[in-house]
Amino acid sequence: MSLIHPHFYMIEVPCWQRPGRVRLAVLSDLHNNIYGGLMKTLERESPDLVLIAGDMVNRHTKITPPRFTRGYGCTAKLAERWPVYYAPGNHESTWENDGNYRAGYAQYRRALEKKGVVFLDNASADLGDEENPLVISGLALGKEQFTHHRGKRRPPSVGEIEALLGPSRPFEILLAHHPAYLKEYAAWGADLVLAGHYHGGQGRLPAVGGVVGPGFQLFPPYTKGLYEEGGTKMIVSAGLGTHTIPFRVFNPREVLIVDLVKE
Repeated sequence: MSLIHPHFYMIEVPCWQRPGRVRLAVLSDLHNNIYGGLMKTLERESPDLVLIAGDMVNRHTKITPPRFTRGYGCTAKLAERWPVYYAPGNHESTWENDGNYRAGYAQYRRALEKKGVVFLDNASADLGDEENPLVISGLALGKEQFTHHRGKRRPPSVGEIEALLGPSRPFEILLAHHPAYLKEYAAWGADLVLAGHYHGGQGRLPAVGGVVGPGFQLFPPYTKGLYEEGGTKMIVSAGLGTHTIPFRVFNPREVLIVDLVKE
C-alpha cells in the first residue's frame, strides 16, 4: 500500500483582523479505494476542518463490491474526529441522479449526516465572524460540465454559479470538483478554490506535469498544485485513489494541508 503524502500550502487572508491560523485538510477522489495511512497522517497534522472535494465513492456503488463501504467508512471515521464538509464530485452526482440507484446514494448520505458530516450540495456554510469571515461553499456541476466530449462540454456561466450559490462573500472558499473552470470560479468571486478530479494526471513527468486526464485527455491543465486567476487561487489535489485507470506513476496519493493565515 503506497503512502499518503501531505502537501502543504499557506494562503494569506488579508481581510482577517486577528492573527492565528485555520488548518484545512482537503481530500478528494478516494473512489472507494483503501485509505490506509490517511488517519495517521491527519492525526499528525491536526487540522481544524476536513473538506472533501468530491468522488469519495464511485457512481452506482450500490451494485459494485465493496459497495460504498470504503468511502463511507473513511468519511465516517473522519467525522468522529473533525468537522467534515463534503461537496459532491461527478460520481456522487451521477449516482444521486440515476433513477435506478439513487436510493443507494440517499442511504449513503443519510448515514453520513447522522455522523455529523455536512453536505454542501450547492450550499454554503458560514464559519467565520465579523473579524475573520470564512464561508465554505460546495458547487455541484451538471453532466454537461463533466462530459469528456469536447463539443458537448459547456463551462458553467457566472450567472449559473450565482443562481446555485448566491453572490460570493469574503472570505469565500469554493469546493468545486472540476478544476477546468478556474476563470468562471474567479469571475464569480471565489477567493480560494479547492478541486480534484484529474487524479494528478495519473502519471507525472518532470517539467511536463500530469500525463492523462479523464476521457484519456493528454496533458490536461490543472492536474495538481497551485494556480492563480486574478485574485483567485486554486489548489488541485492529486487525490487519494484511482478509478478508470488503476495506476499512479510518480504520483503519490495526496492530502492537502492548507493553512489560512492573516499574513
